[in-house]
Amino acid sequence: MLALTLYQIFQLDGLYFTLDPTKIASDPLAINKFSFVNYIMAAAIIIFGTILLAWRNEKNIEDAANQERSTAVLGRYFSPEVREEIKKSSYSVVENKESEQYVAVMFTDIVGFTKLSEGMESKDVLGLLSEYQSKMVKTIFESGGTVDKFIGDAVMAIFGTPVSRGNDAQNALQCARLMQIEMREWDKERENSGKTKIEHRIGIHIGPCFVGNVGSDEGVEFTVIGDTVNVASRVCDACKDLNAKVIITDEMKLRLSENKPFETIEGFEIRGRKKITLHKINL
Repeated sequence: MLALTLYQIFQLDGLYFTLDPTKIASDPLAINKFSFVNYIMAAAIIIFGTILLAWRNEKNIEDAANQERSTAVLGRYFSPEVREEIKKSSYSVVENKESEQYVAVMFTDIVGFTKLSEGMESKDVLGLLSEYQSKMVKTIFESGGTVDKFIGDAVMAIFGTPVSRGNDAQNALQCARLMQIEMREWDKERENSGKTKIEHRIGIHIGPCFVGNVGSDEGVEFTVIGDTVNVASRVCDACKDLNAKVIITDEMKLRLSENKPFETIEGFEIRGRKKITLHKINL
């Protein structure tokens, strides 16, 4: 609009600038130089301010969108309480460098899943996995844990990172207890619907892990790695050999704040590891 107005003005023949008030008052082609300059400056300020406001508004929208995406990503893996602590603290899941932390690691998997899925259609298998994982994630979040990953019918959860919720070993055991309650309720629902009963196994170990982002620029995953993770996975596998539903390691038992009856198995040998002491527990 400013450019159009100036263009129309300067199309007039004989137009000139002056500060003489007499000429300004008597000659229609005389333009008050002082007023004209002030007009241009005011228009420029308004234009610049409008551009700045538009840029700031666009930046706010972009930041809000990024925040929304970040919240959605955090929501997939962290409970609401842990997510809020991450936001309030200076910890960044995206930018953090790997560090060693003491973490409780839990693995669960469905008993006989391969045989179970053989007689099911693909969509039914996916539906079963989705329902199972949803129930497990619910209990993990309720116990202050973090979902690390899904591996087929297995779920890996960690307690103690990115932020500790106190007694991480006890929180992991509480999560296992809630999982067993959830599975019993699910079995009743499936029995009433004439569906096959679903059982699962749980193995928990606690120890030092390297915590950080793994991957490349194209794809990064926040995870924990180390011997503790391997042991936890094999403890879950040991449930099959020991006819148990929940097994924890001796390291876990020593850090629990409750005294429950355990069935101790000493000198159990797991693959790639010296003999360890395990404890079967009924929840």
